[in-house]
Amino acid sequence: MAVALFAVASPATSAGAAGARFSGEVTDALRAPAHRLAAGPDGRAAGDLVFVDAQQARTRVRACVRRRDVAGVHSCFSFTTGTAGVATVTPLRFARGRYLVRWSVRGAVVARWRLSVA
Repeated sequence: MAVALFAVASPATSAGAAGARFSGEVTDALRAPAHRLAAGPDGRAAGDLVFVDAQQARTRVRACVRRRDVAGVHSCFSFTTGTAGVATVTPLRFARGRYLVRWSVRGAVVARWRLSVA
C-alpha cells in the first residue's frame, strides 16, 4: 500500500453526523463516498482519504489505514489541515482486501471508515 505524503484542498464533504466537528471518509475517483472500491487489472484500487475539521484550521491529525483481513498490515501518517471546513485529501492505492481507516486528533479517534477492495 503506497501512502502519498501531500494533501489537496477540496470543498468540505460531510461524512459524520450533522453538525459534527470532524468527518472522515474514503472516496472513489468521482469523489463519491465509497465503502467498496473495484480493483483494476493490477489488483489495486485508487481512493482518497478525505478529512474535515469543520471548526478549526491547522488541526494536527494522524491517519491510520489497517488491513482487516491480514494481520499486522497497517500504515499511519500525520498531516495538518488547512482552512476550517475545507477537506484535506490524501490519495492512496489499496490492494484487494478489507480495510479500516481511523483519523485521530490529540490521541482520540474522531472518525472511522470501513472499506473493501474487490
